[in-house]
Amino acid sequence: MSVLGEGETLDLFLTRGRLLALGSVPAWWLLTLFILAEEGWRHSFALGFVLPLLVAYGGVRGYRDVRPGMTAAALALGVATPLLTLGLAWLEGR
Repeated sequence: MSVLGEGETLDLFLTRGRLLALGSVPAWWLLTLFILAEEGWRHSFALGFVLPLLVAYGGVRGYRDVRPGMTAAALALGVATPLLTLGLAWLEGR
């Protein structure tokens, strides 16, 4: 048996996942606004405003319903948000 136990580690993961998901919204919005100021408007930059909201929803919902899979998917989408946004903008600019 571990020191923390199974319930504490799950709660810790869900709490950190929720906080990271909520914190990603202003971070990706500021990054998107910076890129808009430097490069101008591209339709793919709309993902930079929409996907962080989905990440935050998934993180909060995963915490509330105790669903670690949903929290992990939200965190993965949070990491993929700038990659998707910039990748599609690069394809759009070609």
